[in-house]
Amino acid sequence: MSENSYTYFRGRWPDDIVPEGEPLWLLYEVDEAADNVLRSVEIFPNGQVTRNSVGLEQRNGDHCPSLIDVSRREGMAEAKLEKISADMFEELYQIGADTPFWFVR
Repeated sequence: MSENSYTYFRGRWPDDIVPEGEPLWLLYEVDEAADNVLRSVEIFPNGQVTRNSVGLEQRNGDHCPSLIDVSRREGMAEAKLEKISADMFEELYQIGADTPFWFVR
């Protein structure tokens, strides 16, 4: 997928203490040209890995151009994110459990 305008980021939960049920690490595949988040991975303190994608959200015909409901630049402007490789993202994405957020049925 990296032949497109995709960039990969990860960010740690912003506080030293991660609240129960929240991920320690959040990883994102971003389409820079469209300003959308296409896929995400969440890594929890207990080692659980979950994933989501636009494709997963749209599996029942729902329209979901991005996994966040604002532009990526606006929604992540304050986040402390670091770029990661496509390979690192893909390795974690492949072991994640499908966990849709928006269109759960």
